[in-house]
Amino acid sequence: MTAPDSYPGRDSYPGRDSFPGRDGRDGRDSYPGRNAEIYDLGTHWRQLVQNWVARRNYHTVHDTVSVSLQFDLHEAGRIVTLRFMTTKRLLVAFATDGHFLRQDQLAVAAAASNAWNTEQLNPMLSVWDVRGPRPCLAGVCDLPLTCRITQTDFDALANDWVERARQMFSRCHQVFKL
Repeated sequence: MTAPDSYPGRDSYPGRDSFPGRDGRDGRDSYPGRNAEIYDLGTHWRQLVQNWVARRNYHTVHDTVSVSLQFDLHEAGRIVTLRFMTTKRLLVAFATDGHFLRQDQLAVAAAASNAWNTEQLNPMLSVWDVRGPRPCLAGVCDLPLTCRITQTDFDALANDWVERARQMFSRCHQVFKL
């Protein structure tokens, strides 16, 4: 009879003790039997973004601190810009449709932001006025730079961010006339 805390497989799982561990040179791990590398976001965010963008039809601009892409928002007749950049602790995806708000639109824009954030249960839309000449609507998504993620998972997340930005700005244009 085995002791209650010792049973076959208690401390074992596929790959246990054969996991090669973190590759200290470049922040990537690979797992036996899997072809998906896991990347440290803080080290590889630009590579993950560029690989994702390379498989899509977006116009991109790269500079020393960010990777920006643009896509058409046909239903609003606008272009949305999604800019990936980092802060000290986060990868930030900042989205805007480039439309500046007039003073008489600020209350409606704040209401639109509140409605979107409440409905989605995930705050991301705000009236933004940082380093800009006038306020605009902006969507912000982020991930901690300490995340570890596969390219496939990053692609799915980035696709979701683009789709949410598309829906968000379409709603603001169609429902709130912003």
